[in-house]
Amino acid sequence: MMKPLRKTHLLAWCLLAVLLPAGIIIARLSVPVQAAQQLLQPIATPPLPIVLKKAEQPNYVVAVRSNASGTQLQLEWINKTVLQYPTATIYAGTNIKDISKAKLIGRIEARGNWYFALDTTFTPTGTDHFILYDFIHQQVIDTINCTP
Repeated sequence: MMKPLRKTHLLAWCLLAVLLPAGIIIARLSVPVQAAQQLLQPIATPPLPIVLKKAEQPNYVVAVRSNASGTQLQLEWINKTVLQYPTATIYAGTNIKDISKAKLIGRIEARGNWYFALDTTFTPTGTDHFILYDFIHQQVIDTINCTP
């Protein structure tokens, strides 16, 4: 090896000795921090204590619940069996023909208990009409009338 080639070779190795650890450190620092124990779904709300209305079907139970002061209303949906429709949603309204005029309450899945907060447009007196709707097939699955 000639003297100019040895100098170039030494310079290349010195540059690698500095740039290689620097590149490793920069690569390690650029990795994003992972979220620690963060839930993708909100925590389920507990059921309110007072049952105002209830409707029971073979596959599910629907109840309208309230707190002691009557300021909060909640829809409770309990699936007894696994749903046949994976895209089932609950609407509130009386017009079955035009679902766009009904108010969306929430989506239910599989088996279990589901709780949905109802806003101030719902009154605790009278009969509430809920529509179980499959938005993929665009068909009404069932209508539920909750009475006191």
